[in-house]
Amino acid sequence: MEDPYYLVNFQCVLEDVRSRCGDLLLPEERARLEAFRSLPGDARRLYVRMLTRKGPWFRPGALAYPEIGPGALEALAAAGFLAGPEEATAAELAGLLRKPELEALLEAAGIPFRRAEGREALASRVPEALLRDAADAVAPRGRDWARLLFLLFFGNLEQDLTDFVLAELGHVRYEAYEVDPACRAFGSRQEVDRLLSLDGLRTALEAGEDLEGITGSLLAMEHCPGLRVQRRYHRLLGDVGREWERRGSPEEALACLRRCALPPARERMARIHHARGESALAAETALAMAEAPLDVGEERFARRFLARLARHDPRAALWAETHPPDPPLPEVRLRVPRHPSGSVEQAALEASGWEGFWTENALWTALYGLAFWDVIFAPVPGAFQHRFQLGPADLRTPGFAQARRGAIAARLAELEAPGAPRRLILARAAEKRGVANAFVNWKALAPGHLEAALDTLPQAALLAFLRAMAPNPAAFRSGFPDLFLHRDGRCMLWEVKGPGDALRPEQERWLALFNRAGLDARVAWVSYLEEGAPSSPGGSP
Repeated sequence: MEDPYYLVNFQCVLEDVRSRCGDLLLPEERARLEAFRSLPGDARRLYVRMLTRKGPWFRPGALAYPEIGPGALEALAAAGFLAGPEEATAAELAGLLRKPELEALLEAAGIPFRRAEGREALASRVPEALLRDAADAVAPRGRDWARLLFLLFFGNLEQDLTDFVLAELGHVRYEAYEVDPACRAFGSRQEVDRLLSLDGLRTALEAGEDLEGITGSLLAMEHCPGLRVQRRYHRLLGDVGREWERRGSPEEALACLRRCALPPARERMARIHHARGESALAAETALAMAEAPLDVGEERFARRFLARLARHDPRAALWAETHPPDPPLPEVRLRVPRHPSGSVEQAALEASGWEGFWTENALWTALYGLAFWDVIFAPVPGAFQHRFQLGPADLRTPGFAQARRGAIAARLAELEAPGAPRRLILARAAEKRGVANAFVNWKALAPGHLEAALDTLPQAALLAFLRAMAPNPAAFRSGFPDLFLHRDGRCMLWEVKGPGDALRPEQERWLALFNRAGLDARVAWVSYLEEGAPSSPGGSP
């Protein structure tokens, strides 16, 4: 009998991990892998069925499949792959019983109840002994083992066998890149365990569990190599520090933020020091950000924060003297009726008097993704570990541009030829439409939008944007203007802000860059009219 798709997919993961990452498995994990391979076919089918269904507990009668013969449960139990009802909690057993069954148990025990009561209320009143007598339950053992296999195969905890199914059904089409047989996500078991520990702490934080214990565990962790682990570690440090700050505990917040190497940790530290009257420490932190900003947000914050400190700190005053503020961004102010959809962007678009569309990040990231498609999917060693990637493994690291420096420079030079960006991007869009790319959201890229942009964007401005994205595209893929407006062969960009809204650093960065490149890029400040009042005219260059 031919193996069903779900078993083929699971065994693909298993064999890949066995061949590439076998040395990262503990002895008991390798033993379980070999034991699974030795199971009868029906037992393997049922085990994967149970892993991929919502569970983990099932009633045996709910596990009937036409492709699975009798004896599969018994084979799983004999091989140690099945847990019985004695390992389930009372709540888990109650969750398997239907409401009439719970009512029957209460009635047989002489416990009064009302028919109108909800299922959960009924379940909470059934004695545990009755639940254990009434509910037969089984669960697959080794769910953590299977999760580990997926982590080693995909390199993350977000993907699983669903990606196989979506690809096979044609819902997601992946680029036909070359998978590197020597590539693997983790270099040591220490990296794997550290990532799993961080994931557990993240889950605890989101569940509102013991913040002091989470903090102690984080701060006790020694350095662990591996970019994936380091990114998760520093993100979690920043989030824990922010939570302490929200709770009014600055010492605990600073203990986390000092260890965090990601923005906006230093910004939060500067604010905390300033609030505590520690002007020297606030200035020292802001000056470090100004001299070596990690992103545009740090650069913007440092400029403004040091200007505020200039009256109290001589170092800040000296810095402010030599760094004049940026020129103000062009603006347009609109007074419009509220749009029926509730969208302030749509209200601004209709008031502009131009043709256009609400694009925000989708248009600009697609222009980059299409222009550099073959560079993104270039066969760089270690870039592609499996066939379900939207981009290379190093996409979110500085190493992305370093490993492709020559290809990026060659593409930028190629795009300088008159009309080259339009020809290349439209040809790539026609060739790759529907294929997954980390920068191209095909659903958000409506028909005609790409053409309208390429017909009206000056080539010099488009090249300035692509050059700005090229060194670190993953870090600068947000903050683009909301509206792309065009008419008579010209275009204009608006970042729309409704009442109470404010510009973010990355939005200021792109507006400034587009203006320097010769585009008309403005902040559209929108206020609402009372019903029936005439609206103000739209902006026009």
